Amino acid sequence: MKRWARVSLKVLGGLLLGVVTLAAAWAAFNNRYTDDAPRPVPDALRVPPSSVPTDRNAMFALIGLSLPGDDAHAQGLKRWAAIEAGQLEQPADAQRWPSPDEGPAGVDGQPVGKAWHCDTQTQACAASWTREAAGLRVLTDAHAEIGHRCEALARPGMAIEEPLPTRHADLRTVGDGYTSRAMALPMAPAVSCLRWLQLRAVLAAASGDRAAMLARLRQASALTGAMLDGTRTLIGVQVAGAMARSHWRVLTDLAALEPASAPALRAMLPPLSLRALDASAWIRTEAQFGRESIREMACIDGAVADPVVIAFKPPATPMRCGTALWSMPNATSHLMDEQWLRALQLAPGGPLEMLDWYPDSTTEDFWDALAWRNSVGRLLVGISAPNYQVYARKQASLLLLNEAARLALAAGEIAPARRAEWLAAQPMDARLRERLSLDGDRIAARLWEPVSRQSTLHYRIPPGVTSADTSPGSRTGPAPTRS
Repeated sequence: MKRWARVSLKVLGGLLLGVVTLAAAWAAFNNRYTDDAPRPVPDALRVPPSSVPTDRNAMFALIGLSLPGDDAHAQGLKRWAAIEAGQLEQPADAQRWPSPDEGPAGVDGQPVGKAWHCDTQTQACAASWTREAAGLRVLTDAHAEIGHRCEALARPGMAIEEPLPTRHADLRTVGDGYTSRAMALPMAPAVSCLRWLQLRAVLAAASGDRAAMLARLRQASALTGAMLDGTRTLIGVQVAGAMARSHWRVLTDLAALEPASAPALRAMLPPLSLRALDASAWIRTEAQFGRESIREMACIDGAVADPVVIAFKPPATPMRCGTALWSMPNATSHLMDEQWLRALQLAPGGPLEMLDWYPDSTTEDFWDALAWRNSVGRLLVGISAPNYQVYARKQASLLLLNEAARLALAAGEIAPARRAEWLAAQPMDARLRERLSLDGDRIAARLWEPVSRQSTLHYRIPPGVTSADTSPGSRTGPAPTRS
């Protein structure tokens, strides 16, 4: 054999030996036998026990709103017990709310169900509903039973606390999993109930019944406030935030359509409570969800012996659980807990402080992404972690929109020529001030996170109401923002 061939073979063999040695060394630090020892959940990340008694928790009445039976609360408790038992499918005999293609033709020739589903967060739905009042009355009459249930539960003083599933030690079927049951809690009834109350308020206004309009809006305010204060999961907090944005837009639009009612409507739009501004609730539940997700990822579908995405399998799917050779679930869980503990340090400062939270991304730096130990786990955390900042920006945007809507209702008492000075004199955090502006007869809010693909939302100022005190430094208007 020629000398150059022997040298080439030696070089190739050396490279191959190096690769094998490197792979073996990596495997020695990335297997279940070198995983971290289990640790207790950090006290700061423990989800606190329920604080609202079951018989007072209106969330169960919302869950049972569409189920047959005279007592929505009792039906909701049964439905939640079924979810806890792994029966995740929605009952077939549940009532339904109107669909977009339902109802008589409206003024534009489209079914009025389309108007029913108007995007109240970003559109002038109150004006649309007023135009479609005749057809929408037919549609509300057709769904009066479930609507009256909604009206019966939405009352000032109502309390809501989002229930959380029980963690099962043994996972025999998909229905035993925490993640699948956590995502089975129906949130749509709360949204639909709010829509019913808003529609009924606008229809009452269209018929000249101001007392009925205000009564329905007070119920809508109670429902929205209870959801803001009582939701605990990331999904629940997002639903409550969408409901709040919807409610505030309808309030300000109705104030513009019914200026005489503006003072009463303004009383229905208080500053966000400290509970609604607190991110620690969803941080704790999301940390728990993540730990359970890692645990359940080690479970194998007994029928096909392939890894499964637990939440998307039928509840009766059998599972067997164990730790794969190259998996390090404890180390990955600890890495996730460290991320959430850093977030908790910022949470007491409110949503604006959470804007400074940048979850560690192990994919931003190439060499960091190739961490020698628990490479796969670090990559998983690195991919998912940056997505959570979106939710911090959404909560800060909710605070901004609450300020904008309250300012819009208050600005109706200020002479138009003095509003710019008045707005500049209002006490608020500088981070909010730089994103709020006067846009004609509207208050504009430039968001940190878009809503329905819109980066700026507007709230109309009610016309025709002028305060005697129009000086720029007047404190007429919202109280200083708590942030």
